[in-house]
Amino acid sequence: MPVETPQEFGEELRRERELREVTREQLADVTKVSVRQIEALEAGRFELLPSRVFARGFVLALARHLGLDAERTAAAFNHVHEGWSADREKASASSIGSSSSSHRIRLSRPRKNVSLNTTALGVGVALVLALLTGVAAVLKGRAGASEGSVARSEVPPEAATPIPDALRLPPAIASAAVPVPSEQPLIEPAVARPQQPGAPPGAGRTLTLTFSDDCWTEVSVDGRVIAAELFRKGTRRTFEGGRTFVLTLGNAGGVEVDVDGAAIGAVGQLGQVVRNFVIGEAATGADRQGG
Repeated sequence: MPVETPQEFGEELRRERELREVTREQLADVTKVSVRQIEALEAGRFELLPSRVFARGFVLALARHLGLDAERTAAAFNHVHEGWSADREKASASSIGSSSSSHRIRLSRPRKNVSLNTTALGVGVALVLALLTGVAAVLKGRAGASEGSVARSEVPPEAATPIPDALRLPPAIASAAVPVPSEQPLIEPAVARPQQPGAPPGAGRTLTLTFSDDCWTEVSVDGRVIAAELFRKGTRRTFEGGRTFVLTLGNAGGVEVDVDGAAIGAVGQLGQVVRNFVIGEAATGADRQGG
């Protein structure tokens, strides 16, 4: 794609789709990329898209379905997105600079015909006002400090420790408008595993994640978050000793899931966000019959 601007990239993508007589709705149904995100890409409205790594996943999914060179199309998107981001940062810095300069107050020169007595009187009044203001500020600061100490003593301790901001779900994933298919349940039945010889009853399980593409991933083991980060393509991570795992994946098609040596595979499409995918203990025979 010989394109340089978001609008040129979007026009080229729209033209390729229309040449194949595919509607946005049909493309959204197959790729699980929302119509709103497809419209934003074709209009060059990159500001309406999530972060670049997830938007790149959308482009890969669309290009593959349209029969385009997916990697080449994604590379063109990255090139255009980098230029767009740089221009946006320059424009933001320029607007901040012009705003600060427009608020500067220009002071005029003092009039030459002001008498020495008037100047001395003004200086004296200013000193008195400054002294009174300083005393008032000191008294107010002491009163505020005493009130603050009383307020802190009355605040009860928190019942639970909040999750650190570094382990929270990034806004780009939390707000991504990529629906999970209705036929794909968020809570999956656990993969049954044979009891290892000599293993104690209720021993922990082993979860292995293999990343074929970049993916922001959150892993909870038995209700505790132990990993929340962007895993790069080619990474392989193993989590041992847990009974229940909960996964949130920002690019579900780029992750292969394996539990105790049994391959589950990818739990979604490239670019698709899957939240709270639960892998629990294997159900008993009586439980399966009851469900």
